[in-house]
Amino acid sequence: MDKIHHSKVDNWLLMTVVSLALMVLLASTLLALAGLAPLGLLLFLLGAALPMWIVMATRYHIIDDELVIRAGPLRWRLPIDAIERVEACHNGAVAPAMSKQRLCLYYHLAHDGAAKRSYMVYVSPEDRYQFIFDIGVADPDADEADD
Repeated sequence: MDKIHHSKVDNWLLMTVVSLALMVLLASTLLALAGLAPLGLLLFLLGAALPMWIVMATRYHIIDDELVIRAGPLRWRLPIDAIERVEACHNGAVAPAMSKQRLCLYYHLAHDGAAKRSYMVYVSPEDRYQFIFDIGVADPDADEADD
């Protein structure tokens, strides 16, 4: 299977990032006009381009037996069979999820022959039910209480 699920983006987050990008663009332009073009470029790249890239390019790519989570330049790779359970959650923790309507993926991995450790990552696919179905971890209707 090769399927891409895009992140749901909350309107408040999109408006915040766009507003920040516009303010940073103005500040970068003023720095460039003042003869500080390298500083203006750095400010623009870190304060506007990077946040916009992360918000607009967060997606969850299911490739055969692996889930690849991408948020701009950041990448996570999870074997689908390492995912133990999926739970609906609503929080604002920093994660590759652009909405507060999230799924928490609990998974386990072993690194360099060590014992398996448990981890979790938050995702916010546009269609949570189809995403859960596609990774084949749980019944999409199992957690209707959080909706």
